[in-house]
Amino acid sequence: MTRARNLSLVLAISTLCVAIPVASAHDRVLNANPHFDDASSKSTIAKSHTLEGDARYGAFPEVHSEVAGRGVRFLSSAEASGRLRAGSVRQTVANISPTGGRWFRFRIRGWAQDGFHVQRDDLFLKVEFFRDKGTNSLDSVKKSIYPQVALARENFRDPQTNAKLGLGSWQSYELVFRTPFPEIDTLELTAGFGHGIGKAKRGEFWINEFELVRIPDPDDFVARMKSKSEGKKAEPPADALIPLGGRWYYDPRGDSNRPSDGRPIAPPTHFDASNADRLYYRTDRFEAPFADNMQAWLRKGWLDLEGDAVTKDRLVKDNVKLEFTKTHLIVRSHNLPNHPTAVFPDRWRALDGNPNYIQEQRQVWRIPLEPRVNPDHVAVDPQNENGALPGGPIGVAVNGVIFFNPFDADSVEAIWRLDRCCGHPSPGFEYHYHKYPVCVKSPWTDDGTAHSPLIGFAFDGFPIYGPYEAAGELAKDSTKNPLNEFNVHFDKERGWHYHVTPGKFPHLIGGFWGVAQVRNRPRRPRRGPED
Repeated sequence: MTRARNLSLVLAISTLCVAIPVASAHDRVLNANPHFDDASSKSTIAKSHTLEGDARYGAFPEVHSEVAGRGVRFLSSAEASGRLRAGSVRQTVANISPTGGRWFRFRIRGWAQDGFHVQRDDLFLKVEFFRDKGTNSLDSVKKSIYPQVALARENFRDPQTNAKLGLGSWQSYELVFRTPFPEIDTLELTAGFGHGIGKAKRGEFWINEFELVRIPDPDDFVARMKSKSEGKKAEPPADALIPLGGRWYYDPRGDSNRPSDGRPIAPPTHFDASNADRLYYRTDRFEAPFADNMQAWLRKGWLDLEGDAVTKDRLVKDNVKLEFTKTHLIVRSHNLPNHPTAVFPDRWRALDGNPNYIQEQRQVWRIPLEPRVNPDHVAVDPQNENGALPGGPIGVAVNGVIFFNPFDADSVEAIWRLDRCCGHPSPGFEYHYHKYPVCVKSPWTDDGTAHSPLIGFAFDGFPIYGPYEAAGELAKDSTKNPLNEFNVHFDKERGWHYHVTPGKFPHLIGGFWGVAQVRNRPRRPRRGPED
């Protein structure tokens, strides 16, 4: 059995490795049409975005097999004449005021097909700064994201994945920056590529989200500025946080609900998309894992709670809601993926002919705040003959979608049956992940520059992290602190924690390291359009 495993403006851009409390409420998104697939027509996009060169807008060619809607396509395939391809999509965002803060995150969600290739790492995100209502350029900042594409192709390669899908997956790419001058009133956002030398077939890069969000000042920036002004070491940001239990904290800074009589601020009783950016989990830094992850779209063709077919896309603002008790984090989830999926039922056999639907659920999961190691834990064997992991849910991701063990029915590994985001629906119509969910819309982009962020929890309460142990080091390959057969190891910053292991069994977790608590409301019998 094989077992576990970048003019540099000093204050303008940061490839931060610290926690960034990211705004998640819809009204903090500053640009129009941040989701291309929500636009009703090509003219709508034309009014807000400018396409140049080898960039096209429209339905993605493989819409019959991929629920990705419409968006921008970069065509990288070199012409017969030898001309290298280049193109871009650009949007101008006006009325930027320093009043609300000068830190921003420019993010796209994209998918590089296997044949998409460029020279000189020429796939990039760029922000140009203007004053005087966009008439006076004051500089720009640019970041190449092609190395991230190449890294994902290499590190997330899995021989067991369905060959029809290739090595591509939907990923978030971001540029975090600070406006260099308070006079900046306009930003020009560009995603583009040059020196395209892609293959004739499947040589495109697709973009279906193009988002600008204002974010609070990062903690290290606040501390650095405070230290500079006071001439002494700044107090740790943790002093301003309110403990909620375990490793969880609430940030009350700027809270509009401060008691007028001077009493201490009480943390919220519930967390949703409006305040998830204030909820922190402590590792070697403070992460906001649920920010940008708590809303999702109920898509046309899926099923609602009653089992009826959905005829029009609908935003589910409460896809994930959280509550804290003295002993548990309670996760209430509709289990709707907040990312593109394959088309299910898979009538065209784009994957394996999966006959199941994706249905909205009503789930309640209880995650222990203080997980306990189980002295009698057992690791899963190659076919789970020892029953070390139960069938069905074994944990939950930060977007509310559940994790399953590595197997489908009859102890057959499910890896090759998954869509580009590593999920599919079960016979109970529950969409779920069997391996690293690369499409989770986290405020963090996991480009392998540091220890991966938190992506979810196993039902024993121990956290599950992405694949990287440190910069350029996959946890499954670590020799200094190797994973055991449970895909778990210990460090002083995080305690016991799991790492996903792309390309290596058991992919997610290899058994419960702790005392598992699997409790949920009774499941309703499935009911689909054909029933």
